[in-house]
Amino acid sequence: MRARSILAFLFLCLSQTSPASPLGFLDRLLPRDKSGDTASSNQPSGGQKTPPPEVYFSPKGGCTEAVVREIANARQTILVQAYSFTSTSIAAALVAASRRGVRVEAVLDKSNKTGKYSAADFLVNARIPTWIDSSHAIAHNKVMVIDHSTVITGSFNFTKAAEESNAENLIILRSADLSAAYSDQFIRHREHSTPYAGH
Repeated sequence: MRARSILAFLFLCLSQTSPASPLGFLDRLLPRDKSGDTASSNQPSGGQKTPPPEVYFSPKGGCTEAVVREIANARQTILVQAYSFTSTSIAAALVAASRRGVRVEAVLDKSNKTGKYSAADFLVNARIPTWIDSSHAIAHNKVMVIDHSTVITGSFNFTKAAEESNAENLIILRSADLSAAYSDQFIRHREHSTPYAGH
């Protein structure tokens, strides 16, 4: 009997829907804002819509270019968590940001602490505070938090191979709430990491 009632309700809804929009009845079940538009989960209470996520895919899908662009637009802070970090373009962009007054900090996996010159050395030599996270089997994060408002993450390592050879993804999210959550995680990992002095 209950199943028949549900089917009757759906039939009623569909019968009142225009042929051009067979699922239009769902719109009537969703809350609407004052303008009559369906309320969106990506719209904060201030009334300003959150920009949609930006997605990139490699190989050769513009991931490195997108990261470098976001770093170039930074004005206050850049927090970096990285597993593998060998991209000279991204490292150079971080150094340039630091030199123009942006506070840059990095927490890297222990694999970056090698016997030869590494990106970690490059950052330290540019006076960018850098820590090595040895508390985990792998510190596998690939994250940047920029200006307390933008999060860059995904499978994409900050490496040349990730851009040119690997199948990877990168997403850029513009959200103060997400930025705060990722910043908190950065601080938690920095607290159990060791400052890196370089070679």
